[in-house]
Amino acid sequence: MKITFTKCHANGNDFILILEKNFPKNISKKIIINKLCDRNKGVGADGLLIISDSDKYDFLLNYYNSDGSWEALCANGSRCACLYMYTNNKVENNIVFMTGDGVHYANINKDNTISMSMIAPRYSSKLISPEGYEGYFIDSGAPHYVTELENLTTKDDLINDAKNIRFNEAFSERGTNVNFYNKKSENILNILTYEKGIENFVLSCSSGSTAVVFHAAKKFNLKSPTTTISPGGKLKFIYDDLWKDAWCVGPAEILFTAQFCYIKK
Repeated sequence: MKITFTKCHANGNDFILILEKNFPKNISKKIIINKLCDRNKGVGADGLLIISDSDKYDFLLNYYNSDGSWEALCANGSRCACLYMYTNNKVENNIVFMTGDGVHYANINKDNTISMSMIAPRYSSKLISPEGYEGYFIDSGAPHYVTELENLTTKDDLINDAKNIRFNEAFSERGTNVNFYNKKSENILNILTYEKGIENFVLSCSSGSTAVVFHAAKKFNLKSPTTTISPGGKLKFIYDDLWKDAWCVGPAEILFTAQFCYIKK
């Protein structure tokens, strides 16, 4: 069985993108996702995007982590999907699409970045301290724990603590993504994000960065725009005081389209 797919990334957060019509119907979705996302025995990716047709919107988008678990929103993946649909002449600019957390709008900019509207985040907890890291549980389309560190050390130094926070009993059975951040300078934030379902740090996470900016803007009285820096690159956030008009601006890149030959055992 041959599966047509497209490989893409946003600030190094990489994805396999498949049109729903090309996705196998008679094989477990989880099996296919695990196989394709495997970096040693498959194509390799942090997650998989499935684009479906819609009568109401330009398209519907579903995101799955590399372990096969569904997530309501992947903003980096969403920008990739918008770029794919636009460059393949499937949509015009001023894109309207639906993800698991609601309706989003997007524009392809002249500098090849994509501006994507973000639904206003909300706090899901008061101040808590899982594993000794004080912070807040925030829903920014996906669940994120946000904790400030005076100095961001290397990912190797934080990996065990990130895993423990991710599975901490303070969160639901599904757990949480974990974001460590600090304020580099006025309106610039450094961020490291550990993603559940991938079970590792990723080069970039736009929904995690959204949660961090949402909280840091209140804590430090930041003004729009705010820039975040992750290992994979920068994102810019434009927002009003109430986050009723909020946008994430960042890059995306289509790498190649190919076919994966899946042999059912």
